[in-house]
Amino acid sequence: MLYNLLSSKLSDNVILVIASTIGFVLTYMLLMKPAEFLPRDGGKYVIDAEGRRVAVNEASNGKVTGVGFLFVLVFLGIVLLFIPISKEMIIYVILSAFMMLTGFLDDASRSPWGELIKGILDLILAFLAAISFIIFNGSDVSFLGLNFHIPVVLYAILAVALIWGSINVTNCSDGVDGLCGTVSVIELIGISVIFRNSLGKYSGFGMILSFILVAYLAYNWFPSTALMGDAGSRTIGFIIALLCMKTGHPFGFILFSMVFLFDGGLGLLKLAIMRVTKKPFLEKIRFPFHDELRKNRGWKIPAIVVFFAICELIFVIIEGVIIKSL
Repeated sequence: MLYNLLSSKLSDNVILVIASTIGFVLTYMLLMKPAEFLPRDGGKYVIDAEGRRVAVNEASNGKVTGVGFLFVLVFLGIVLLFIPISKEMIIYVILSAFMMLTGFLDDASRSPWGELIKGILDLILAFLAAISFIIFNGSDVSFLGLNFHIPVVLYAILAVALIWGSINVTNCSDGVDGLCGTVSVIELIGISVIFRNSLGKYSGFGMILSFILVAYLAYNWFPSTALMGDAGSRTIGFIIALLCMKTGHPFGFILFSMVFLFDGGLGLLKLAIMRVTKKPFLEKIRFPFHDELRKNRGWKIPAIVVFFAICELIFVIIEGVIIKSL
C-alpha cells in the first residue's frame, strides 16, 4: 500500500495534503472532457420539419450528468492508496461503491427506477453499514457532554434512519447548480476539523472528498456544464452519515446537516404526511426549498447557493462552539 511507503518518510498531515491535491487534480482533469458513456440530461430541443428532435444549439445538447461516478471512483481510489486501511474501512469503501453504482445506474436508465426501488436499495445499504459500524464500534454515544450506552437494537434502528435520511436529504438538495457541492464541502471540512481527534484516520475521508468536490464545482457552478447526479449526491450523504457516527456524536448530524434537512428533508416530510393523511400539508410552500426561492420568489441561482452556504457555515460554527465548550 502506498501509505506504508510514504508514512516512513512523511507525516500523516503531509500525506493527506498530497492525497487531497491528487484528488483535486484528477477530478478536474477527468471532468474537462467527461467519458462518453456518461448520461446527459434532456437539454433544450425543437422539433424539425421531419419530426426529429434537434438541439437548439450546441450548448443545449444536454449537460453531462452522473459525473459523481467519476469523482467517487477517484475518492475511493485515493482513500485506498493514502489512508491506512482496516477491515472496517474496506467495508465502508465497498458500500460507498455500491451506493455510487446504484445511483449511476438510475442516472443512466432510460426509465427512472422509482422511489420504491431506490428506497429499498438505500435501506439495504444503510442496514449493512449500521450493522458493520456496531460490530466495530459498539453503541456508545456522546451528547452534550454526556456519555451513554444505547441498546444495540435501538442504535441499529437509529443508525439506519440516520444513514437513509442523510442519503435522501442530500440527494433532494442536488437541484440547482453548485448547491449540493458547496454545502457538502463546508459540512465535510467542518466535521473533519472539529472532530479530527475523534475521527482519526477517517478525518481524511472528509478532507479528500471536499477537495474533490471543489474540483467538481469548477464545472458545476452556475451555469454548469456537469451534474453529479444520484451517483454523487447519494454517496456524499452516505459518507456524511458515516463520519457523524464515527465522531461518537451522531446527534451532531442534526446541526451539521441542518441545511440539507431543511431544504430536502422537509420536502420528504411533506410528501410522507400527505400520503398518509391524504390531506394537503404546507401546500403553499414548494420543496425542496431551493425551488421555492427560485420559482416562487425569483431568487437567482448564485444567490440561493450563497445563502445556503452562509447558513451551513453558521451551523458548523455553532457545532464547533458547542463541542469546544463541553
